[in-house]
Amino acid sequence: MTTPPSLKKNALIAIVAPAGKIDPILIEQAEYHLEKKGFRVTIGKHTKGSYFKYSGTDAQRLHDFQEMINRPDVDAILCARGGYGSIRIIDQLDFSSFINNPKWLIGFSDITVFHACLQNKLNIASIHGPMTKDFNSQSPNLQAVDTLLDILEGQDPEYVINPHPLNHNGKAKGKLIGGNLSILQAMRGTPYDIKPEGSILFIEDLAEYLYHLDRMMLNLKIGGILSKISGLVVGQFSEMQDNDDPFGQDSYNIIKEAVAEYNYPVMFNFPSGHTDINFPLIFGKEVEIEVTSEFAQLKY
Repeated sequence: MTTPPSLKKNALIAIVAPAGKIDPILIEQAEYHLEKKGFRVTIGKHTKGSYFKYSGTDAQRLHDFQEMINRPDVDAILCARGGYGSIRIIDQLDFSSFINNPKWLIGFSDITVFHACLQNKLNIASIHGPMTKDFNSQSPNLQAVDTLLDILEGQDPEYVINPHPLNHNGKAKGKLIGGNLSILQAMRGTPYDIKPEGSILFIEDLAEYLYHLDRMMLNLKIGGILSKISGLVVGQFSEMQDNDDPFGQDSYNIIKEAVAEYNYPVMFNFPSGHTDINFPLIFGKEVEIEVTSEFAQLKY
């Protein structure tokens, strides 16, 4: 696994919007915050644009992303937001210059499409973490933003959280992979599919029906993913939905049931996902997780 080089002050961070459109004010706030922290910022031509639900046409979003991949002076790429649209351009991107000149890619949610490509096809580390809406002085997620900037400057994070009653105790090492579960499901059967052997899987999601979650977990189980991973980190499953006829289990119990027969550690309620607190994770690097009755720890 290739790890992009750490950033120094005055490094150049590009902001692009490869999926959904976003309020331009949030882009400007992120630019201001990053410049205050000592970085330079460049913004993709169509990042502040609007084309139906997207920031631009497929061709426009592809152009912006490809430009920042190719530019040798760009040290990191911060995705403005998720939404939908990354899967529409992933197969048209040329990562050859990225392979020769790796740089940090940052984002989550729909950006899981690019994480999956980097983890499972190109073997380059990337960062699942905050996006532009969190880069302002009023954000409840500023601590996570500071942690993200520390990662960019070469500091690996270490997290210790409270135990959860559904946790499965144990200790494991492996390459951290994953992201948004719905996107991981969409990548199944593609060249960007999960490679579970020797991996710790992280999952999170937003606004899915509970029976959809059950179906996705069963896909991972029947497909042999859950039996081959070394451990599971369960992030936030926010605003989940139920039908008029209740499914009968909440999100965490659905996941707990899917992995009940396996002996690896399972860490629930990790503070990452579609919530106010979204701590960054380095995908592609080896981590160690330890889950006990007193604490749950994730460290690089």
